[in-house]
Amino acid sequence: MDKKVTMADFDDLINAQMSSYRGGFNPGDKVKGTVTDINSQYVVLDVNAKREGLVPLSDLTLDNGTLRCAIGDTVDVIFAGMQNGAFLFSGGYAKRQVVDRTLADAYANGMPIEGTVEKEINGGYEVTVAGQRAFCPYSQISLFRQEGAEYVGHKFNFLISEYGEDERGVNVIVSRRAVLEKEREAQRQELVEDLYVGMIASGTVTRIVDFGVFVDLGGAEGLIPLKEISWTRDTKPEDVVKPGDQVDVLIKDLDWDRNRISLSLRGAKGDPWNDAVAKFPQGTVFTGKVTHIEPFGAFIELLPGAEGLIPVSRLGRGRRLASPREVLTEGQELLVEVDSIDVDRHRFSLKPVDERVKALKPGTIEPGAKMEGIVESVQTFGVFVKLAEDKTGLLHVSETGIPKGTSQFGKMEHQFPPDSKVEVVVKSVDGNRISLTLPAEWEKAQNAEEANNDVSTWLDDQKKASGSFSSLGDAFASLKL
Repeated sequence: MDKKVTMADFDDLINAQMSSYRGGFNPGDKVKGTVTDINSQYVVLDVNAKREGLVPLSDLTLDNGTLRCAIGDTVDVIFAGMQNGAFLFSGGYAKRQVVDRTLADAYANGMPIEGTVEKEINGGYEVTVAGQRAFCPYSQISLFRQEGAEYVGHKFNFLISEYGEDERGVNVIVSRRAVLEKEREAQRQELVEDLYVGMIASGTVTRIVDFGVFVDLGGAEGLIPLKEISWTRDTKPEDVVKPGDQVDVLIKDLDWDRNRISLSLRGAKGDPWNDAVAKFPQGTVFTGKVTHIEPFGAFIELLPGAEGLIPVSRLGRGRRLASPREVLTEGQELLVEVDSIDVDRHRFSLKPVDERVKALKPGTIEPGAKMEGIVESVQTFGVFVKLAEDKTGLLHVSETGIPKGTSQFGKMEHQFPPDSKVEVVVKSVDGNRISLTLPAEWEKAQNAEEANNDVSTWLDDQKKASGSFSSLGDAFASLKL
């Protein structure tokens, strides 16, 4: 029973045959070919490849003019190169002659040729191209010099930059860099179409310099400035990346006319400020490390890459500071509270939390209540005393027991130094205004009030008994104060 050959079967046969074909040859390779045609210029060969082979007619012609092959014959030839999409072979040259012609053609036409880096020598590398020894200078082996890069034993495409002969023989100088530059130019055109500001792109770190890190994006180099390396302050580039690393970067700016691409490594990782806003809402109390001190305040780390500022005015506990360094050092840990958040300007304002103030338990703040407080500041008109985290009272200068005079302020500073503990009595409460006095002053006021009450009571009694008033001197004479 005959089987019908389907199109699928035919395709399978074709594919099987094509898979056995050679894709190409190296200059100087010896190849067997079957003559399939002969014309006025070439002998056409089947060399079991996807393209036909051509041999110049003269290479297979004897000295007497007789062709030394016929259609169907198998001949030995040497691969010389490509010509008009066909494999060009030599049938009459020695291998060295074929190689020389191949190198000359590659040099004349500016065509890449594959070579193997054999070893490192003085000034560069020894490379074998088409069976011939060539020299590649250090500066021409790559686009950028990379520490630890390995080339020996690897195959690359090279362009022949110099070709000639002298008394020492054939002189060949090759450049891999020239090939890479041509490839990069083609890739650059693709990048011009593909890259845009704001996108995340992948690249390879090529070198680290004093002002940043260069990254190869595959056709063009971009620069990561130092400030764009990390969200953490004063980070060294070499602590984050090294040449050869694959990194994701944010495209910050593109200027193709000036060949300048600005990148951000930290931007590709997201802004930690957004995480800090979610984790540290207003009123949050936490322990943070002092990362940096400026004359106007101290920066505290909330998260790596996100900081808040304590203004210098909040650090003296009522005392005026010339610099935060008077009370803080970098690296010190401090209990702080988020005072406010400026979303538009990406700023956290912080204030220090005094553990002693936090521990104050004033109870009900009402007239006559005796409590302990902490001196917050001293002003010319009195002393501000912290009674709780959210409660501050004023001990007026008149309630300090200090006599009137030009030195009252100095005496108050001496008697009530900022940050010291003081015992006070609530004199009055008017909304958020709390008026304080000292226990001794409170007692004096209470005694005076009792005396006044005694006088009023005696006068009332005398009025009821006699219907008239005795002298005021008699009244006071009978009192025991």
